[in-house]
Parts: sequence; structure tokens; C-alpha cells
Amino acid sequence: MLSAMERIEYERRRLGRTGLQVPVLGIGGAQLGRRGGSHDETLGVDTVLAALEAGIDLIDTSAAYIGGESERYIGIALQEWYRRGNRREDLIIESKAGSRRRPHDYSYDAIMASTELSLRALKTDYLDVMLVHDPAEIEPVLAPHAAREALLALKEQGVIRHLGLGCRPHAHHRACIATGDFEVSLTFRDYNLIERSALAGVLEPAAAAGVGVFNASIMLSGLLGGDDPVAVAASAAGVPPDRVEMTGELRRAKRMYDWCAARGLDLHVLNLHFCLRETRFASVLLGFSTPERVAQNVAAYRQEVDPAVWDELERDFADFARSG
Repeated sequence: MLSAMERIEYERRRLGRTGLQVPVLGIGGAQLGRRGGSHDETLGVDTVLAALEAGIDLIDTSAAYIGGESERYIGIALQEWYRRGNRREDLIIESKAGSRRRPHDYSYDAIMASTELSLRALKTDYLDVMLVHDPAEIEPVLAPHAAREALLALKEQGVIRHLGLGCRPHAHHRACIATGDFEVSLTFRDYNLIERSALAGVLEPAAAAGVGVFNASIMLSGLLGGDDPVAVAASAAGVPPDRVEMTGELRRAKRMYDWCAARGLDLHVLNLHFCLRETRFASVLLGFSTPERVAQNVAAYRQEVDPAVWDELERDFADFARSG
């Protein structure tokens, strides 16, 4: 495991036309301090500090994560980080607006107000990237005097450096990319060992337009985290393993898990390195919940995968590539 003070050098990639050079691993803030079904402030702060100490200088969060507590945890951690002699300008901080309350609000005024609250919570006077978060429809985002115009105004003011979109529907990403204004796309649960739909849906049009892309939620809520996915799904549903609903996603994850087990491979490690092999993704955003999880993910990054494994994988799971 990685010691608390040991830092390593990560591969860095260009985030599209933003010019930002980001590490290939980023701190995902959705699960900070989560243990036993609840979130703890001290644990959340310690988790952020552990990731920063491990050399990961990209932080992704949202006004919606943990009811807004994710930004607050990160802000507390950053104050301690700066107290230790580190600098804000050496970090890349990203948050998301529009989903702070329900129903989500993508109006001009809501985006402005949400951004101000994010800055206060994160204890910073600018954000490197601000994303529109999880719109069900894209029209309210792109409408006159709405989210896009608000983010462009904030960029003009220097409050944010770059703007983008974080959501699941690929059509929304393509619509934002087509405007020429959006510089970053964050897509999730759609590029990993068992699902590859992000390639054609987001990555290819984004790369063609010079839009940087983040890949998030690659572990599919733990299904690809290294443990038997049926047991993981059963635990989440609160049912015995023989009563869990075998969805298509779960069946694919189980097949991949068994394939790895037969070869003595760690599914968590293989999935992470599979995602890192697609170099058009600038970074993989990993959900760090505890310092132990930070150490586990960094250790997985440092492990090597036999190149022959990738040929076997493509041979045995060609149907995944076609369906994904």
C-alpha cells in the first residue's frame, strides 16, 4: 500500500483545447467520507488530503454531491493543504452547477448563484472547470439567457476558466460540443470493461472538436471493483446472492469477474488499466471514499498488466465490444 506521504508522478494528458495538463487519475468527490452508509466530515477531509499527498492534483466535485457537503469537505481539506505550504495554482478544481436543488434549475440566475456558493464552499476565487450537471433535457441549458450564457459570462469575468457538461445522455454532449462553446465533457458508466458506448457517443465527436473528456464511475458502483459482482449487487439490494436480479450489466460483470479469477487477475486493476489505455480520455475520475480507498486505487495504477492479456480480452469478449 502507498504510505501517507509518498507521492508518485502520474502520466498527464492535455484536456482538449483548454490546454490544461491533467493527471490520468482524478479525485472524484461524490463519495467522500462514506463508510457504513453515511458520510463523515473528518473522514472526507482526510480522504482528500490523502489523495493530494499521493500526488493527485485534479479534484472533481458538484454542488449536488452529499447534499453540498462534498464541496465543503474539499474546502476544509484545501485550507489545510495550503497551510502546509501548497498552492492553489498547482491544483485543477472542477465543480458542477444546475443540480444544487430539485427540480434542477439551469436558468442564468441559478447558475450564477450556484457558482458563488461553490466558490465559498471550496474556499477559492476561481474554478478551473465548471460543468452543467445532469440536465434531463438539453434545451434549458442552451436556451437564451440560461446556463450556457451564464457560464460564458463567468468565463469572461475570470471566475471560471473553462466550461463543459457532465451527464449521461450522449446526445446532450454532442449538442453542447456542436455549439463550439463547451470545452469539456464528463461522461460516466459508459466506458469500462463491459460497456464501451462512450466511444462513438461522446469520445469521437469530442476529440474531433478539441473537447477534453473525463471518464467517471468506471467501477459501476462496485460491480467492477474487484469483488464478486453478484455479491456486491446483492449487498446493495439487501437480498441474498441467489435472489439478486441478474440484469444484463450484472451478467456481463460476472462473466468478466470469472474470466479474471480463472487467470489470477484482479478485476479492479484490469478495469482501471483498460480505461487508461484509451488515451483520448484525459483522466479517469475515481470515487474516493476513504484514505484506504485512495491507497487501493493508487496501488492499482502502479501495477502492470501483461500486454498479452489485452489480446486475450479482445478475443474472448468481442461481443462486448460490438454491443458496447
